[in-house]
Amino acid sequence: MKEETGYGVWGLGSGVRAKAVFVLAGLLSLAAGADEAWVNSVGIRMAPIPAGTFQMGEPNSTGPEVNAPPEMTQGDWDEKPVHQVTITQPFSISETEVTVDQYRAFKPDYTGTGEYATGVSWQDACAFCEWLSKKEGRTYRLPTEAEWEYACRAGTTTLFSSGAMPPQPGVPNAWGLKNMHTGAGEWCLDWHGAYPEGLQVDPVGAALSYARVYRGGPEMSRLTFEPYYRRSANRGGMAPGYRGAHPIGFRVVEGPAPSGKPWREDVPWVRLCVKQSAPEVLRGPDPVKPHFRKRPLLPIPPENTPRSEILAAGLHPAMLRHNHCPGLAVCPNGDVLAVYFTATPEEYTPSVAFIGSRLRFGADEWDMPGLFFDLPDACEESPLLWNNNGTLWSVTGGVGMPGVPFKWQTSTDNGATWSEVLFPVFTSPPGPHTEQPINSAFRGSDGTIYMPSDGDGATSVLWASRDDGRTWSDTGGRTGGRHTTFVELKDGARGQRRGILGMGGKNSNIDGYMPKSISRDGGKTWEVSKTPFPALASNQRPTLIRLESGRLFMAGDWQSYDDKQPEAVRAAGLRGAYVALSEDEGESWKIKTLPGVEPHEKKGYPTIGYSVAVQAQNGLIHLVTSMNPQNLHFEMNEAWILSDTEFVETPPAAQGEVKSYEEKYGDGKPKASWSAMLANDGRYLLHGKETWWYPNGQMQYEVTFDRGRKTGPEVFYTEDGVKLWSWDHQPDGTSVWIQWRPDGTQKRQSTWREMKVLSISGKQE
Repeated sequence: MKEETGYGVWGLGSGVRAKAVFVLAGLLSLAAGADEAWVNSVGIRMAPIPAGTFQMGEPNSTGPEVNAPPEMTQGDWDEKPVHQVTITQPFSISETEVTVDQYRAFKPDYTGTGEYATGVSWQDACAFCEWLSKKEGRTYRLPTEAEWEYACRAGTTTLFSSGAMPPQPGVPNAWGLKNMHTGAGEWCLDWHGAYPEGLQVDPVGAALSYARVYRGGPEMSRLTFEPYYRRSANRGGMAPGYRGAHPIGFRVVEGPAPSGKPWREDVPWVRLCVKQSAPEVLRGPDPVKPHFRKRPLLPIPPENTPRSEILAAGLHPAMLRHNHCPGLAVCPNGDVLAVYFTATPEEYTPSVAFIGSRLRFGADEWDMPGLFFDLPDACEESPLLWNNNGTLWSVTGGVGMPGVPFKWQTSTDNGATWSEVLFPVFTSPPGPHTEQPINSAFRGSDGTIYMPSDGDGATSVLWASRDDGRTWSDTGGRTGGRHTTFVELKDGARGQRRGILGMGGKNSNIDGYMPKSISRDGGKTWEVSKTPFPALASNQRPTLIRLESGRLFMAGDWQSYDDKQPEAVRAAGLRGAYVALSEDEGESWKIKTLPGVEPHEKKGYPTIGYSVAVQAQNGLIHLVTSMNPQNLHFEMNEAWILSDTEFVETPPAAQGEVKSYEEKYGDGKPKASWSAMLANDGRYLLHGKETWWYPNGQMQYEVTFDRGRKTGPEVFYTEDGVKLWSWDHQPDGTSVWIQWRPDGTQKRQSTWREMKVLSISGKQE
């Protein structure tokens, strides 16, 4: 992640620390000592908290008695490992959250209602602390999350400070603090990140992330899991710029800045060792010869396997069994990036997160997936990836986040780092909608950005921005289907607005066929008519893109989720999924059944589920699926779709010139070196040894390729030279994955073939 403006607030207010005790008008009492409560100038009652040591994290089982989400029997993944924390300095913390009246002393135009100030951003809360510090000549700040949990527990080790169940609102804990398990969530100082192992002294969280921690609940989702998300150990997280109708407020600490240092950001593999140069990115199979390739995209586990097996296999503990609704983009360097939301079978829980994987340009296999993005305890849905003229956009839904139809981040370095989370500013209130982006953002010929989203019921909507995302508007109209997929048409006289074509969507049909929607006025109104494609239902989403050739590409299923088909389609014996090309802007189609499609994970029919497609710089079309037992990636060219060739995969390349490449850091030190074969069939295939180094010269990663496939050892090291994980890719197609502890001992070992685990050894940790 790129550093957020204003980062580094550990010493907030330190420049105005009291060098003497000021007697301020309206101050009811001053802090006479660390063991006495006191009231400050705006009426905040501050409770003393002694220094001490406690166990941070969740040591207890969780289950139906606290209404835990499915499979969350030991708390959330980010509450482990339980570790000892020492707070070396006493501090004072407000007995309750900051109230509306107290906050209005700082910001008179605050319009919140109720007793406590909520809906404020993390920056707003920090600004209040800075204002109060200057006003009183003291050091006010937000609590670190370690201080918050320490104060909340008040010496207890149970799920709640009151035992197995939370206290009633307003009932104080043993240290006199109220509402820590009820009412508003509360911002903390820290960036969210995975806990490190071992003793921590005055910890201040991760060095950088996308979310600031909030504590005390509640969760943000369509469903309610009270009181699970109000436990002493529970960690919520939200983008620091989120301001609106949300249930997060804050309480304040008065005391010295914490002395701990942030721990390193836990960067996922999908963002590491990402090439910034694009040698031979236009190379690909001969476009006049049919090319077709099918691969598994996500491994088993996590696909459709219990959480216990996911953890035992060594995958990131945020991963869950239901991985759905993919976003897909081709990076400027030629890598293909895929993101899925990961959930239990129940999609609308706060445990939803986003996992990502990368098919690196020239490689023949997808990377093992890892955690891509998560705002903890927020139910987020429907990732959308978009290459906006070289800048990647990662767009996610705001289900459970009031007033957020979507949010996004950007990357200008092929997805290695991402901006802070950005929220749309609407020029007028958006109309009825569901906070779920679809699969086909695009920029119109007049420069307008169109962001697709589910509408209300069986409709879809386009959000529009004419100033590169600074402000947004509701285009006004709604299409004839949910999950509609869009492209801009070529029509329109010079200087006139072009039409927009929206194909299908689920939960709507015309005589059993998928509808298409056309707008001639930028999405204000839509004309709906029938297509030759069968209507879709739940668990299904078509995909539509414009190819560089000018043709339209379309993909979908031949039958609906409930196995309904138009009679003509059923009579023709068409099952599974199709791909199609149109030369005339969607008026007619060359349709071809897609071979190798696998069954729905619950139903028997073959499906591509929620599909999404993109075209790479070299002309290859990438189509990925969901709702299969193992989600798939199909790679093809237009020549294959237009041919009579069926399921005949392009054979491995036989020979070609091998070239070497390198990248360097700004100071000239080596960053990466690799080689690739320019195969005789036109492809660019990684071939030979690839090595990466950290800026300090320490080796980061090494692997060897044979015409795109990994062979022999593959090893990743920390910046301190400690081996973190390794693979041994064997000639028979099996690969052994070993993970290591910081002390160099082996933690876990698993054996894989074709992205399916064969055996696991080592205990779950």
